[in-house]
Amino acid sequence: MTAWSAFTSLWRAMTGRDRTPLAFEADWADLLGQLGLPPHTFRDVLEADSLDPHFCYRRYAKPKKGGGLRRIAEPDARLKRVQQAIVTRYLTPEEPHPAAVAYQPGLSTADHVWAHAGAQVVVAADVRDFFPSTHTARVEDWWHQRAEGDEARLLTLLTTDRGGLPQGAPTSPGLSNLVNREMDERLARRAERAGARYTRYCDDLCFSWSGDRGPPSDFQPVVRATLGEFGYSLHPEKGWRIYERRDEPEITGVILTRFGGVRLPERLRQLMRRLSRSNDARDAERLAGYYGYAENVTRRPERTK
Repeated sequence: MTAWSAFTSLWRAMTGRDRTPLAFEADWADLLGQLGLPPHTFRDVLEADSLDPHFCYRRYAKPKKGGGLRRIAEPDARLKRVQQAIVTRYLTPEEPHPAAVAYQPGLSTADHVWAHAGAQVVVAADVRDFFPSTHTARVEDWWHQRAEGDEARLLTLLTTDRGGLPQGAPTSPGLSNLVNREMDERLARRAERAGARYTRYCDDLCFSWSGDRGPPSDFQPVVRATLGEFGYSLHPEKGWRIYERRDEPEITGVILTRFGGVRLPERLRQLMRRLSRSNDARDAERLAGYYGYAENVTRRPERTK
């Protein structure tokens, strides 16, 4: 099967329409010109030797820190090059909602946790299967607001996989923020009405209250319903956890202290102590990385002061 016949089959499956190779050449040329890529780029991004043509991803699983497996779909080098060009041309100029602090230049988990430091009550909520649950239809709607017709369809094909965002593609982090701008806006408004502050770091949502009252009785159902409208659900086991300040909750891998600060969890501090006693140069390099991380997350960012 040639690359063009493979793409014809893929296009028909996605759109229900036929296109000629000549029409594809025109579509590719226009889009590639905008991305600054050579005309032949898309000839190699399809797995054509298959009865089920598809873009080239390497699929594997990684253990999650809290148990279970994270399914990774990593694009091959040629497809990744196209996706990186899409990031530069289309995604970087866009701005997500201010509550979405992941994958933003100059921001980190520190901005997520420090936004809630010193709060009396903290709610941590984890979204289940965040990237694959960011469904293709929503991504396509977002592209149609920025590109016309078949170009939007092409961009959707290049940035989604098996019905959602592929975790491992360079386009997925940015799209996960931008596609969810309306969701973040609604959650932020709901939090403000309830007297809370809201931030989201990828699939980790955090709400906090400076007073003692905490979330109203209808807050969790409203958050669940809002997430459901956008295709998401909370994790069945760790999806909704309520902490008081004295509990010193762990949020995205760091501890909110009862004194209003942030510190590393004890398990990480023990690891750093072990590495400091090692004579292995690789351990020294790891330790330097941990010191850099500690410096980043335990110092309050300017924007949260």
